[in-house]
Amino acid sequence: MNRGINDHRDAQVKRIVVFGESHGVGIAASAEQMGWSEVLGDLIGTFQDGSIELINRSLGADVLSKACPLYEEYEGKRPIGIERYRKHIIEERPDLVILSYGYNDLRAGTPIKDFRQDLETILKDLKSETDALIVLLNTYAIPGEGYENKSGDTGSGNHWNHGNRETQTLYNLMLNDVSEEQGLLFVDIHGTQVRSPWTFSSPDGTGDLHANDLGHRLIAHRIFEALATTSSFLSLKPLKARAKGKSLWRHSTKSVEAKLIADFYPDSPEIAKYKKRPAKKGKS
Repeated sequence: MNRGINDHRDAQVKRIVVFGESHGVGIAASAEQMGWSEVLGDLIGTFQDGSIELINRSLGADVLSKACPLYEEYEGKRPIGIERYRKHIIEERPDLVILSYGYNDLRAGTPIKDFRQDLETILKDLKSETDALIVLLNTYAIPGEGYENKSGDTGSGNHWNHGNRETQTLYNLMLNDVSEEQGLLFVDIHGTQVRSPWTFSSPDGTGDLHANDLGHRLIAHRIFEALATTSSFLSLKPLKARAKGKSLWRHSTKSVEAKLIADFYPDSPEIAKYKKRPAKKGKS
């Protein structure tokens, strides 16, 4: 039993750092709690005992590498990923790190070789200086005419149309390769979004390219699925709850199942089985 299963983490997490750009911030969500980072934090918290601390260190319009042409405009004004990862991830001492970069770099023209080198630098330091489970996302899908969309939260707003479908494919392949080489938990966000344009704020890609509320929830649930199917820490609370007894909530005088039986057989002895609450395990 369990042969071939690789459990990435079996201890519950207390501190989660999300490190990325505007999608991680929750841009285009109707409220802060509707952004994917917040939704994911709630999902994880539901299946753990005790509280968790979600530390969102995402920055809108951020890029990872100084090799990005946009860095000339950013330098000395706003930090980028390679400059801020130590303060915004390592110094937070996280148990779980969600990394989400590549989307802005590919759109702004960062050479893939330079991006990979900087990403590997960050990963090397994270692995040597923390014990965190590291989750790496690939790039968010770009709907419709989005590759030609120049919009972005920068001074001129004209830096974001340097990517294309081929560039994005190469970035995603690279992110997958890095994840496998480094033993990370990889999440294919692009594959989740790419055939669902209605989950974007602008389905045709001519307006806001960010996920809408549905899209943010989809992203959160995709990451949660990856965690739940590879990391047993999320099962500790559910297993403890099951040990107390099987579906105790089914049995009461207001049992729905009892009513369904009574609709056809009002005198059935089966009805009583649902109306009497069984004793909890360990109690007489």
